[in-house]
Amino acid sequence: MTRTKKIGLTIALHSLIWFVFLSLPTPFNPFREDLGPVGMIEDLIEPPRLANAILLIVVFYFNYCVAMPRLYFRKSYPLFALSVLVCFNLFFLLNYLMMPPDFDGGQPRAFSLLGNSFNLFMFIIVYASSFALCLYQQWQSVKNQMLATEISFLKTQISPHFLFNTLNSIYSLALTKSDRAPEAIVKLSSLMRYSISESGQDMVSLQQEINYISNYIDLQKLRLTAKIKINYEQEGHVDGKEIAPFLLIPFIENAFKHGVNSEENSDIKIKIVVNAHYILMEVANNKVYLNYKDERGTNIGISTTQKRLELLYPGLHQLRIENNTHDFKVSLKINI
Repeated sequence: MTRTKKIGLTIALHSLIWFVFLSLPTPFNPFREDLGPVGMIEDLIEPPRLANAILLIVVFYFNYCVAMPRLYFRKSYPLFALSVLVCFNLFFLLNYLMMPPDFDGGQPRAFSLLGNSFNLFMFIIVYASSFALCLYQQWQSVKNQMLATEISFLKTQISPHFLFNTLNSIYSLALTKSDRAPEAIVKLSSLMRYSISESGQDMVSLQQEINYISNYIDLQKLRLTAKIKINYEQEGHVDGKEIAPFLLIPFIENAFKHGVNSEENSDIKIKIVVNAHYILMEVANNKVYLNYKDERGTNIGISTTQKRLELLYPGLHQLRIENNTHDFKVSLKINI
């Protein structure tokens, strides 16, 4: 959707909400024998109602766009209180000046503050709504910034444990003058380059993400013994498809963190299926004894990935995690 279209849609939505809100007092207006029931449009364009409507709209956007962000959130509370007082005085003055004179018999004025148009109640609702909406958006902004900071940190880092083991494996290959050493260096370089260059992108090609995973698994194989069985499958065509970066790799990293011990038999299964409608990844590993613990990093990585999935693919993903005594299984399906 283009920016112009979004702006037009926003204006239309705001206009509809204001029309509905400002029309709410109409059903409660009195039946006037000389004119019959007051029509909605006719009622809205009466000078007192129209003047109040314009003032309410101005007050809402003033508080939402100016007073809250520039005064309240900057802790200029006295000035913010003054702005509230000024708005209320303008509201009171407008309604006082536009009160028609008393009818014969001393009947109450039709447009008093608590009269048939519920002016005071509507003023309070408008002010409270703009205040609450600003607070909610500020809370969401802070929450998203904290999540973005956490995500950026996780996306740009390569596990030191993995990096040191990989370098040691490459060093061993270099000592034996293995032909695999140059290829391993290229894969590690590609892995680090992708971590740095794509970490700031909202979306990347699925092919790049799959290549990153393949390089990661190949480098893990360099340090593993024959006791570690790795079964990696990738099915389907990935051309032309996109995904948010680093959504799949945390679960694969977790499998290697908790499923690898050179003194035990380990079995890691990774399967990625891609079709026209979704991406399905299944990861399974048996749990082994570990000489080191990295529970905090693992928990942060997986919990952050869950938050990202909820934020980026709301209602478009299914994540199922089975964590028991002997093994750990993950099934992630993302609709594309």
